[in-house]
Parts: sequence; C-alpha cells; structure tokens
Amino acid sequence: MTYIHRLRLRVLAWLFGIALAGIAAVSWMALPAWPVFGVTVAVLVATVSTMTNRLKSETCYACGQDLREVQPGVYGRACPGCGAFSFTLLSLSPKASSEFPDDRSEA
Repeated sequence: MTYIHRLRLRVLAWLFGIALAGIAAVSWMALPAWPVFGVTVAVLVATVSTMTNRLKSETCYACGQDLREVQPGVYGRACPGCGAFSFTLLSLSPKASSEFPDDRSEA
C-alpha cells in the first residue's frame, strides 16, 4: 500500500473516531449538542492539518520520502528509494509553457 493511501486511511480512521467521540459525549453525558459539535469540528480540522503537513513539501506519494533534494526530470521527481515518479503542477518549469504559445493571442 502506498504512502498516500496509508495516510488517507489513517486520516479517515481519526475522523471517524473523533466524530464517534463527539456523538458519545453528547449522548452519554447529556451535553448540549452545538458546543460539542463546534469542538469536534475544530479537533477534526487540527487533526487533518497535522497529519497532512508533510504533503506541503515535495514528498514521494508511494513511500513518503522527502524529494526536495532530487532534481526534477521530464516526468517529475524520481524517488531514490522506490523509483516512483512524483510531480506537482508547480514543479513544472515555466519554459515548458513558453515553448507552446497561445494561438488565440494572434487572432
């Protein structure tokens, strides 16, 4: 299973567990629902943000290795650990867009 799939399953499990804990707090302790709902949503947002923090940098989606030091090639960044290619639209060079001018600008 790839890194990104493991991360998705882990985030889904945490979201499910936190939502169940919020429902349990309302039903077992007779707490008002709206404050518990607000706290639950805040905890969900903080959890997802914390767990997906590594995805902001260049990370291999197959194994999770840091790819910031790897130079991008034609097909993106090749992971030295597993050999998978990872790319983002931001990592594409601006030179590639200048090679194909927009035909509509001349019309």
